[in-house]
Amino acid sequence: MISLVSRRQRQAIRLAASFIAPYRWQALGALLALVVTAGITLSIGQGIKLMIDQGFMTRSPQLLERSIGFFMLLTVGLAIGTFSRFYLVSWIGERVVADLRKKVFDHLIELHPGFYENNRSSEIQSRLTADTTLLQSVI
Repeated sequence: MISLVSRRQRQAIRLAASFIAPYRWQALGALLALVVTAGITLSIGQGIKLMIDQGFMTRSPQLLERSIGFFMLLTVGLAIGTFSRFYLVSWIGERVVADLRKKVFDHLIELHPGFYENNRSSEIQSRLTADTTLLQSVI
């Protein structure tokens, strides 16, 4: 059987999942916010349809007000959902990168002193900050 994901990719996914696992409830909240905002985005078309069909075509001010209110409610819900999703994903990303930096730093502390004799400290520090910053932009 042909695998769509290579063994190396599966290992990378497992490693990333181990860093995200402590924040599973926040990730679930972000996923829920994503589903809600996707549903609201799809419902905006129905809101416009309702506003045109019930408000403009029937020439009823009450129905027009109700359909505009519904449309405004969808817009507010979309704004809240988008904010929640963005906040949670950013929060999780910051925490994961902080955990990753801590793990890398802890590993550097445990290395044999000979490692530091063979490698320049400025290069090690540059790699530590640059690589984790790159990962932060990916996350």
